[in-house]
This record gives sequence, structure tokens and C-alpha cells, in this order.
Amino acid sequence: MNVADAVKERFSVRAYLDKPLSKDTIYKLLDIVRLAPSGHNTQPWEVAVVMGQTKKRLTEKLTEAVKSRVERKYDYTYGSKDVPDFIKARRNACNVKVFEHKKIDPKVDKDKLQEHILENFRFFDAPAALILMRDKRLGEEAFVDIGIFAQTLMLTALEFGLATCPQTSVAAYAPIIHEQLNIPDEKMIVMTLSLGYPDMDSYINKLRMDRERVEDFTVFYE
Repeated sequence: MNVADAVKERFSVRAYLDKPLSKDTIYKLLDIVRLAPSGHNTQPWEVAVVMGQTKKRLTEKLTEAVKSRVERKYDYTYGSKDVPDFIKARRNACNVKVFEHKKIDPKVDKDKLQEHILENFRFFDAPAALILMRDKRLGEEAFVDIGIFAQTLMLTALEFGLATCPQTSVAAYAPIIHEQLNIPDEKMIVMTLSLGYPDMDSYINKLRMDRERVEDFTVFYE
């Protein structure tokens, strides 16, 4: 698979096969992804690979927190009170498309909405969850490097027949992740990635999101 095809074919997978994913396969994947670029070659990313019983325990704690309405607390400032209208429109359109695809009326189907939310915190039943971290002492530029690393990982995963779903929602419960995995306070939980073999027959995996045209976000200066 060439790079262009990988970019075109990748999508956020929300249903995975009940198929084991070996530690060796994940290691081989990360051994390629470690070559991702970073500013001044700082390579600020740190990865916690969560599988098996540890993932089960973490999932139970996360879903319990959601159900109990535990206050969300990121390790960093997430979101803004001054979000531009065009960004709000894209975000709302995304939510509408997901709910329509899943046939959920969020104002009426409270149980379905709850289950929809909880799927995130079960990592969509993927066999592995990758938690991406960085040192809190670093500046905001480290987020750029983490993003590059994450995209490199998501594209490279396709070479192994694997799929991913990037999630910042799980990072909203950073204190639980720190506690369950014994991650030091000086480490920042940035995001997570569900990782596994995709269930391409699953209805949810038929969903695709729209993208803006090049002319909508690009200006050429000649």
C-alpha cells in the first residue's frame, strides 16, 4: 500500500474483530512509527500499551466514571469558550451524521446515547489501547510532535492489517488513567488510540465523514 492510498483508506474504526493482537505485532508497528519526525528530534512521545486484564480493569473504571458523572479533568486545557462558528458547524455536522447513521435521537434515546458514549471508554472493544503521553514540563509545541506521531501510527497500522480510532475523550479522565496504570503526575495524558483488526462487516464501520475541499482551506501565494 502506498502512502496516498493509506491516507485515503484510513478512517476511524469503531468496531473490531474478536481477534488476538500480539505484543510482538505492536512492537514491530512502533519500531517503524518511532521514525516519525519531531522538532529538533526531541521525540517527546511516550506510549503506554494497554491490553488484556489491565485494559479490562481500566475500561471498567472509565465506564464507571462516565455512568457516575465523575467530573472530567484533562491534564491540559481542552476546548475553548471562543470557538469560531465554522468549527462549531463542522463539529455539529459530525455529531448529526453519527447519530443519523446509528439511528439515535439524542433528545429522546437516552439509553442509546449513553451506550454510544460508553463505547469510547471501552475502546470500541479493540484488543489494545495505546495511551500517548508527554512530559508536562514541555511547551505546547510538543502537541505538534504528538500529532505527527499519532498520524504516522494510524497510517502505518494499515500495513499490518490493523485499524485505529484516535480519541481525546478518554483523556478527559486522566486522573483515572494515572491511578490505574501508575503513571507519574509529571506525565501528561494527551490522547488514546484504539488498535485492533477491523470488523468491516459492522454497520458502524460503513460510516465516513465529509472533508473540506482544498480551495476551502488553502491560499496560494505566487
